[in-house]
Amino acid sequence: MASSHLLHFISLLEANGELSRISAPVDPTLEIAAITDRVCKQPDGGSALLFERPAASPFQVITNLFGSPGRVCHALGIAELDELTVRLSVLLDRIPELDITSLDRQIAALPEFSRFAPQAGAEPDNALVRMTPPDMTRFPFLQSWPEDGAADGHGRYITLPQVFTIDPEGGTHNCGVYRVQLRGKREAAIQWKAGSGAARHAEQFHRAGKPMPVAIVLGGDPATLFSAMFPLPGDLDEMTFAGFLRGAPLETAPCQSGPLQVPTGAEIVIEGYVEPGETVTEGPFGNHTGFYSPAAPAALLRVTAISHRPEAMIPATVVGPPPMEDCWMAQAWERLLLAFLQRLLPSIRDIRFPVEWIFHQSAIISLENPQPGMVRNISARLWALPWFSSARILLFVTADAGPAGLSLAAWRAINMTDFTDDIIHERASGRLAVDATGCRSPRPEVTQPAELATLVARRWKEYGLA
Repeated sequence: MASSHLLHFISLLEANGELSRISAPVDPTLEIAAITDRVCKQPDGGSALLFERPAASPFQVITNLFGSPGRVCHALGIAELDELTVRLSVLLDRIPELDITSLDRQIAALPEFSRFAPQAGAEPDNALVRMTPPDMTRFPFLQSWPEDGAADGHGRYITLPQVFTIDPEGGTHNCGVYRVQLRGKREAAIQWKAGSGAARHAEQFHRAGKPMPVAIVLGGDPATLFSAMFPLPGDLDEMTFAGFLRGAPLETAPCQSGPLQVPTGAEIVIEGYVEPGETVTEGPFGNHTGFYSPAAPAALLRVTAISHRPEAMIPATVVGPPPMEDCWMAQAWERLLLAFLQRLLPSIRDIRFPVEWIFHQSAIISLENPQPGMVRNISARLWALPWFSSARILLFVTADAGPAGLSLAAWRAINMTDFTDDIIHERASGRLAVDATGCRSPRPEVTQPAELATLVARRWKEYGLA
């Protein structure tokens, strides 16, 4: 019998004092989200929150699971996030010449990567019980903001879904994190983005005139959620990448009513089909921008089966103005992206996504030994990559500035930028790059001698300031 990966992770957090149990009755409509939002805004990201008594449901809800860098590290089995950069760099070093157009195939061909491919079982996960009849409304899925789903009056969403699809020929699975809006007991709207793996599969099924099987997985090994969330290159298999992250292949099992394989150890598996071209109106939805995404057409999922752990816990997240849980989750991608960028553009020493910018693909980039004209060249090359194609702003600083958080970067930008020559603006796209390296007119910086800093540190208690 497969164990609950989520239960194991929650036990680890509780043992480390990073879990708060809330035994008071709470309402999944707005109240849980309001509590979570307040905790997320605490300086350290707050604790994970286990709501033991959601109204009108026998199932528990857990939020803010990955709401700090430390918990992201716990989830991925690492001591610090920089380990992700090192591990991926070692893998990429086995590719003689990286080609961004075929990077997914280059990585997939490496034995050091392919050995983490999932191990497919022949029978469904026997730790799950089948719900008869299937009814999604029995689960305490959240409504986070007052106007969520107001267009059609369906305000509740599954906010941490791993959505599995496959192409009509039965090739590699795709897994992505897309928002899922409940529309009753057996219907849901899935808002997958144009160009995503699920959208490509949907188009293929549409052309074939066949319904597309879909599975929504909640819980399981945290590595699968992170891998599904990351914008991996091309069609790189998310479940093999999850195995790479966790250091061991995943075990998968067939669904109850369709041809898809999903990871074992999940809390809930929802199965169904999307008919070709059938859409409904989804939204609006309160987003990380602090505003509502407008209502828009979304694929209609017709549910055929639900299976769940007898005492399933519902992992959920709340998105909104930062800092929020998803900001810390995205920092894991930041460290992986650095490994890609350092192979593609060796002048890049570091990259930082401030939490205020992170979901606009906007970054502070540290350059090694910047020269006049380098920022213009590198920004053009970054904008040509899928990861930065819609980046609103790229701010470049020198590598000796150290890890460039937003405060330091803002200080350097206002002091080091020549606003007549160092602002690169693409009028057609609105994208902006700022050269704050100061390489056009270098000036000596004020610094304390290293020996003086050492002396002061040694005598600090003597000064009576400790």
